[in-house]
Amino acid sequence: MNHLKPLHVKGFINGRPVNNMLVDSGARVNLMPYSLYKKLGGSDEELIETKRTVKGIGRGKPIRNKGLALMKLTIGSKTLATVFFVAIEVQGSYSLILGREWIHINICVPSSLHRFLIQWVDDEVEIIHADSSAYTTTDAPLLGEHDDMICLSWRDLTSFESIEEALFPFL
Repeated sequence: MNHLKPLHVKGFINGRPVNNMLVDSGARVNLMPYSLYKKLGGSDEELIETKRTVKGIGRGKPIRNKGLALMKLTIGSKTLATVFFVAIEVQGSYSLILGREWIHINICVPSSLHRFLIQWVDDEVEIIHADSSAYTTTDAPLLGEHDDMICLSWRDLTSFESIEEALFPFL
């Protein structure tokens, strides 16, 4: 079955470029691997101690963290002070995770369907396109990739063997 690709963006942390940042509206917190924190010049002395653990990533096991880091995150033309849980071991195909905390503070709308992030900068709307270099390509069609895709709302689907057959009768 085909799924939407997660939304990855490029930006800067403390003025240094970072690619492949995952914007995840399902994540409660912002998460940065300790290895990236060190590459960005962070020191253990700068970390703020916390007894909180992060759960629910990957297989759901609690992730040990080194502490909290306050860093300047720039995406597009907007820079915000952002707090990250700095985790010892994080596995995934992303550099870091920007969760609901950042999404709400940034007053932005991530759209994995449309492949961009909408954010407000003062009274203007800024569109940040997804980091396409973060993805691998497949032969499978994405939902919304075809102009002639059929809407499923109010449709009897009992005669179809799969959702793909109903959505893409031309394939």
